Amino acid sequence: MKALIATSIFAATALFACPASQAAAGGDPILVGLIAGTTGAYGTTGVATVQGAQLAIAKVNAAGGVLGRPLKLEWYNDNASATLSGQLFAKLVSNGAVAIAGSPDTGPVTAQLATRYKIPTIGVVDDGGLTVNPKGPSSPPNPWVFDFGLNTFAWGAKIAQHALKNCPQGLAVLHDPSTYGEGGNYGIQLVYRKANQTVKIDQTITENWSTGATTGLMPQISAIKAAGVTCADVWLTPQDQAAFAQDKHSLGFAVTTYGNDETNADDTFANLAGDYADGTISAVLTSDLHPSPAMLAFRESYKNKFNAESTPFAETSYDSILMLAQVITKSNSTKPADLQKEFNATTNFDGITGSLSFSPENHITITPEQLTLVKYDAASKKWVELND
Repeated sequence: MKALIATSIFAATALFACPASQAAAGGDPILVGLIAGTTGAYGTTGVATVQGAQLAIAKVNAAGGVLGRPLKLEWYNDNASATLSGQLFAKLVSNGAVAIAGSPDTGPVTAQLATRYKIPTIGVVDDGGLTVNPKGPSSPPNPWVFDFGLNTFAWGAKIAQHALKNCPQGLAVLHDPSTYGEGGNYGIQLVYRKANQTVKIDQTITENWSTGATTGLMPQISAIKAAGVTCADVWLTPQDQAAFAQDKHSLGFAVTTYGNDETNADDTFANLAGDYADGTISAVLTSDLHPSPAMLAFRESYKNKFNAESTPFAETSYDSILMLAQVITKSNSTKPADLQKEFNATTNFDGITGSLSFSPENHITITPEQLTLVKYDAASKKWVELND
């Protein structure tokens, strides 16, 4: 399968290349940084993250800004490169950013630098998980990272709960070795350990995030089949998930396949896998299945602005910037320590993705209870709620 760098990414970057409007607010701008990979395997995630932030910036500025000053978004594509991400983070700090959002691809880097520079790092930070809580969900969080992304611990746990009930022959987990893949695996393993069960196959797969090139998974599929395991969680890129779906079909292997939080975040996986995506199980924010009026209004604005459907990454990115604006207002400050203190004190923030809260002990907004399992129906080309 060819590497995917979606043409929509390039079209989208042309749309949001210009800075956000500041017409409705005066004074010196308050700089907000953002780092995201807008090309490569997770390029669509990066694009959505940037676009969600842009809509939030525009909303805040249209309402008069913050403390009488406009917000200004300065964003960069890290191309899934840890080295580049580190350079961009330092540049944004040097330029005077009061907070930095991201990165979906290189979250471990931005999280580490958040601690070094002592600056709030928010939004989609590698989908939370081990990047925020390095020793597991019950361990203390990174004090400077406030993650709004699709928590890998939560997604892994939700999938594992279903697999325990529906996979009597055991579960195989194929995941990348980054904190993203390990975070999802951690969530799965935690549920299995609590049930005194073991995952039958646990294998790491090294992928190429910068290009999206697929990894040959035939040996792994054959090994799963030979072991008699009939369920597999493919915690990999949408490209490799699609390759797995096609390859299992070519081998005549009817394995129940689970995904991750990227599987159904947009249509990348479904478009690549086609009919072979049928029956794939993932999870979704319940707020996406049953949207509030605020969510519906956001989706309409997003569609009108970018000629594309919004994704959970756009939505959580949007919420992070709006909360940042509230944090600056309530603290009456742009000093990092003041912002950190106010983030830790924020409870029941009325976001489009739900009621969001942080505390010194909790720096991730999403929990398994906020998720609903879904299954892909190839006939309707939709993800439908799973009730079993």
